Amino acid sequence: MMPHYQASAGVRLEPVGDMWVGYSPLSGETQLLNDESAAVLEWLMESGGGSTAQAASALAEDAGMEVAELAPRIQLAWAPLAAAGLIQRVPKPEIAP
Repeated sequence: MMPHYQASAGVRLEPVGDMWVGYSPLSGETQLLNDESAAVLEWLMESGGGSTAQAASALAEDAGMEVAELAPRIQLAWAPLAAAGLIQRVPKPEIAP
């Protein structure tokens, strides 16, 4: 089963020069993020949550990459984003019949 993630409540994402900063109320810390991590976090904030496959599918065209090429990069972003308190792993949403 593929893990699902959502942005932590109250997370903020702002551009700063060539980088991004993400603030987490859970940790009380601000983290510098690269473009890829910021794009994943922004997608989670807008979509309400999802999996690696969903994020890769949604972001591939904007990134100018194939879904299969982007998915492993997104997979690597989850752990640091979670450790910073910016995202949380959540149960897979139930699909209504």
